[in-house]
Amino acid sequence: MKWLLLAVLAVGIARLVWRWRRGADRDRRLMLLCQQAGLDFTPLDLSPDTAWLPFPMFGRPRHGTANVVWDRRRGPEIRVFDYWYEDPTDERAVPPKRRFTCALVPLPASVPRLRVAPRDLADDTMTALGGKEVRFELERFNRRFVVESEDERFAFSFLEQRMMEAFLALPEGVTAEVNEDVLLLFAPLLPAERVLLLFDAAVAIHRRIPRSLGSLFPPRPTRGPHEERWLRGSWSHEETGDVGPRRGRHQAAPSLTPGWTFTVRSWRSGPSLGGPSAPGDRTP
Repeated sequence: MKWLLLAVLAVGIARLVWRWRRGADRDRRLMLLCQQAGLDFTPLDLSPDTAWLPFPMFGRPRHGTANVVWDRRRGPEIRVFDYWYEDPTDERAVPPKRRFTCALVPLPASVPRLRVAPRDLADDTMTALGGKEVRFELERFNRRFVVESEDERFAFSFLEQRMMEAFLALPEGVTAEVNEDVLLLFAPLLPAERVLLLFDAAVAIHRRIPRSLGSLFPPRPTRGPHEERWLRGSWSHEETGDVGPRRGRHQAAPSLTPGWTFTVRSWRSGPSLGGPSAPGDRTP
């Protein structure tokens, strides 16, 4: 029994070493291919926004990104990277680690959810959005992909003829999801050569985003007119931009109840509710 346990342990260690060496060879190959193609490569993800992408696979307790590929001339918004996460399981068990190659394409709009999945993966993806399949006039596209969307109008507006042609150029096994202002392309971990193909496909998709998309589905403003209403001590339907100059950090806000004041202090001390003010300081 002792020798059997040692043999199993040796096999497990050998498999870990083999996987590590195979991963290191792939990473080195990807770096060399990026140098030859004039693309930028970094083994670490320097973007803090990756974990907050609006898709279910992101934001897991245990996850990570690596091997980011982008073109400095186009900016880091269009990029490809490796992503992994672990599914939560019993604490006594080793959680399985799922690995993907992903690509991000920014959209000049705020759009409803849409998924374009390979038809051979339809059984695993059709319940993701709970919508019905949307079919298009391009039969080659219908044979390869299953499209599911929360808004059929958006599906037809986004997947124009030129956009469907760009999707047909994707590597095999790639799924696309759209939500808010970003398009995500992902597939099980791809070989180094196919990573560059995925990047080229992402660039082609970005070029073919319909120009009318922003007018049909306007992007959300980065700063709304009502964002500071909660700092005034009371809620109001009026826009905060029309209330005059801002108060200082230590100036009393309008009274919440007679004899009580709400004082806005610096972030170090935080806001506080004071007791009844002195007679000479009572808020009118």
